[in-house]
Amino acid sequence: MKFRHIIHIFVACIIFCHGLTGCSDSKPLALDKDDIHFAGFYCDYLLFSGVAPAAGSSELVALNSADINELLVRHALTRESMKRKIEIYKRNSERWRSVLELARINIRKKTGAQ
Repeated sequence: MKFRHIIHIFVACIIFCHGLTGCSDSKPLALDKDDIHFAGFYCDYLLFSGVAPAAGSSELVALNSADINELLVRHALTRESMKRKIEIYKRNSERWRSVLELARINIRKKTGAQ
């Protein structure tokens, strides 16, 4: 399975899980530096791929391997560290919720959305 395909499946699963969890008033968990890097990577991935609304863009774009590698480097991640974090998030939905919330905050900041 290609890495890009894994990312697309992961994004779809996250969107589905987020829909199931709904919004709650619970406070997010304290995140470690790798969680913060992952949230930054995920934010940029969503913006560049068109999943999250960027300025005037509504078309989905499949990022190629070079684009993904550039994002990983920009956010101080490796493919292995990303795979480890994904496994942690699968087992710990509260941690994933906190990472997702940080990614959403980053998207709002980058797009100027309120």
